[in-house]
Amino acid sequence: MKLRNVILLALLFFGSANSLFAQLNVISDFNYDSLLNVNSNYGLVPFKSDLIREKIMYATDNNFTKKIVYDTAAVYLSLDARNALLRVAEMLKSLNVGLVIYDAYRPYRYTVKFWEIIHDDRYVADPKKGSRHNRGCAVDVGLFDLKTGQFLDMPTAYDDFSEKASVSSKDRTKLQAKNVELLQKAMTCNGFQLFATEWWHFDYEGWEKYPIYDISFQDLNK
Repeated sequence: MKLRNVILLALLFFGSANSLFAQLNVISDFNYDSLLNVNSNYGLVPFKSDLIREKIMYATDNNFTKKIVYDTAAVYLSLDARNALLRVAEMLKSLNVGLVIYDAYRPYRYTVKFWEIIHDDRYVADPKKGSRHNRGCAVDVGLFDLKTGQFLDMPTAYDDFSEKASVSSKDRTKLQAKNVELLQKAMTCNGFQLFATEWWHFDYEGWEKYPIYDISFQDLNK
């Protein structure tokens, strides 16, 4: 049985075909269970905590597409990224600060859709490579006050495709700079990496070892 699972995993990762899905060996609903039988650590897990607020922008029409993209507002991550983000939340708790989550795992189908709208890999992943969001290893986050519930002031709104949103931008107030620095320190000391063009985007270290998923939120919620 173990040999059969190893063979299945090899086929999932190294099989070839003409489509983007096959070229990238995208894990779908069809072969997800087979992958987990080989290594359960590759599973996508929900992220729940009293220290976070979910504001999944793509489950609303308040995003750059101006349309509802996701059929469900849900937060899933790889197991390692989820555990690391829990550590971030606990660290920020001592400062009475919580995490706002704008996006986490993103099914591959939406990466294809976003690329059709914006052909700019500074902000949207090229489907030929896949996104770190597709691997459950990227998260888009902000900060809020745990006592008041108010969002902390950041340099730009989420999904602002301007230079002001870059991590190196100096075009921000002292308070905005302080808040970004707090977010960056909390994330990077727990295994997350900065993303140059977006202050809100962080990649979990070792994201390369995770497969690209195209599993719907509805299927994950079952």
